[in-house]
Amino acid sequence: MKVAFLGNMNNNHFAMARFLRDRGVDAEVLLFDNEIAHFHPLSDTYDLSYMDFCRQLVWGSLGSVLNTPCAQIKEDLASYDILIGCGLAPAWCNRIGFHLDIFVPYGDDLWKETFYRLVNPVRIAQSWMMVHYQRRGIPQSRVFHMDYTNDLYESQHRKYKGNSERWFMGLPMVYTGIYNPISVRQLSDRSHWWYEFKRFREQYELMVFLHVRHVWGGSPHDPNQKGIDKLLHGWALFKKKHPAIKAVLVTLEYGKDVHKSKKLIQELGIADSVAWMPMMYRKDLMVGLAMADIACSEFANSWICSGVLYESLAMGKPILAYRNDDLYKDYYPEFYPIMNANDPEGIAERLNEYLESPAAFKAMGEQGRQWYEKYIVEAVIGKYMRYIETRETQCIAAK
Repeated sequence: MKVAFLGNMNNNHFAMARFLRDRGVDAEVLLFDNEIAHFHPLSDTYDLSYMDFCRQLVWGSLGSVLNTPCAQIKEDLASYDILIGCGLAPAWCNRIGFHLDIFVPYGDDLWKETFYRLVNPVRIAQSWMMVHYQRRGIPQSRVFHMDYTNDLYESQHRKYKGNSERWFMGLPMVYTGIYNPISVRQLSDRSHWWYEFKRFREQYELMVFLHVRHVWGGSPHDPNQKGIDKLLHGWALFKKKHPAIKAVLVTLEYGKDVHKSKKLIQELGIADSVAWMPMMYRKDLMVGLAMADIACSEFANSWICSGVLYESLAMGKPILAYRNDDLYKDYYPEFYPIMNANDPEGIAERLNEYLESPAAFKAMGEQGRQWYEKYIVEAVIGKYMRYIETRETQCIAAK
């Protein structure tokens, strides 16, 4: 069976393809024509073997809709037995009478891309056309692979689930073949930023890593809100209580509200304990994350799975974030432990607790790494392997 992954947001499908190929599956990644640079496979590996199983499409974006004949799409997909997609993959497939085997939404493909929106008149035809196809294509997927998220996304799932089977599982979007506490060391001398991260590590007693997008201060109904302002206020409280501790919060210039974060940092008087790095590829940021003591995620919405969470789990780091466990108790027999907080006072308190018992929090990080391997990597890849085997049996029986 030949498997195609359509799209590569967050490098999710590049990770999945590698996991499956390690198990003997003929899996390829078909890159849309608008893949963001830091979600291209080359941003997630220093190994050129990705060129053997990643193909560039000339379509995939809204801008390519009117210029791409259906025959081109069919030709590009014809050789595959199983189609797995994210983004506008459901719409592109629906346009030619195909459907996805597995739809793996990353967020906006389920939220933004299913709403008719007022856009530039030049683009309104293709925009509304693809919303139409997306609304039709998502329900036709055999499987809807999305872990339990929050009310906003769950309401969209209920609207567009069709007859699809729901897999309440996270996606192993971080490839542990290279991203683990041991193997990541081999990347150090190849990373652009290793020496900078090493300098932070040598200069500070406590190194906290924040690599989520700086998006905060908007509507509470926006699932993209990260609550970065809460973290910065919490960091200020922590530094006020421990002025003698050499501690640094390392973060990236990533997200539309970077300027707001920089302004707030100045207002809070914590600029001397915050280090900014440029937005960078995963293969570089993981080198920095490996050196950190604590990884930070989000403080506005509750999540149990995300790229930042899984990157941190894969590296065995204790995670400072907000999570409402009641949302997920029906989907996992156990949770990975975190430094749970969603207000400045709670964030400062978790940081204080780390200073009192760093060994306990290092053990927490290792528990998280084992949880990711057991419940995400092994469980999910096993699920995909069984699906592929079942489809192969069905195809043989149909001949």
